[in-house]
Amino acid sequence: MTGKLAVANVVAVSALALCTSVYAADLSRRPPPPLMQPIYTWNGFYVGGHFGGVSTHEDVIRDDFAAFSTDPSGVLGGVQAGYNYQLAPNWLIGVEGELSWTSASATDFGFRSEHNWYDTFDGRLGYVMGPWLLYAKGGVAWMNADYSVPGASVNVTRTGWNIGAGAEYMIAPQWSAKAEYNFLDFGTDNLGFPLSGTGVKTEVHEFKVGVNYHWVPGTLFGRW
Repeated sequence: MTGKLAVANVVAVSALALCTSVYAADLSRRPPPPLMQPIYTWNGFYVGGHFGGVSTHEDVIRDDFAAFSTDPSGVLGGVQAGYNYQLAPNWLIGVEGELSWTSASATDFGFRSEHNWYDTFDGRLGYVMGPWLLYAKGGVAWMNADYSVPGASVNVTRTGWNIGAGAEYMIAPQWSAKAEYNFLDFGTDNLGFPLSGTGVKTEVHEFKVGVNYHWVPGTLFGRW
């Protein structure tokens, strides 16, 4: 009886060893599991900040003739917020509002121009390539400025239009960095009293970089 048990044990151990070797050989023949590729989504709300420079061309008009030009320039910085909707794997539409404070100023022939802020509200169209987003934007623009000559000054808020383009890159699951150019055109406005008879024609060029925080779709405050 003892001999039979010994034989049975040997058979069982041999069978287990055989199964183990077959399983190991099978594993060695299987290809490694594919690496998980990161999934980038641009859908949803975002908010961020930006910093850059601004240069302008401004014609000062008196009695319907361009008397001279000023070219206010300086730095700018501000905030932006918007919403993206990815129509397809590679296309995106959205809206964005942006407010920039600026130090742009210049003085010529006793006429001083000081730009205080620019504000835009745009529609956006983008092309998505993984972590990259290339986009164009355009819409309405506003600016606030102080204009003065010795003994008189006026503060005005003007309305115009803007277009722009940029590139954005996902540097982390919910963070992106961007670089952008915008052209703003405010046409010609008469400054009125106390600078009656004086008008300005203004074009603005903005160059800026920034970062955005993207909320995860389906959450209220995202995942910090």
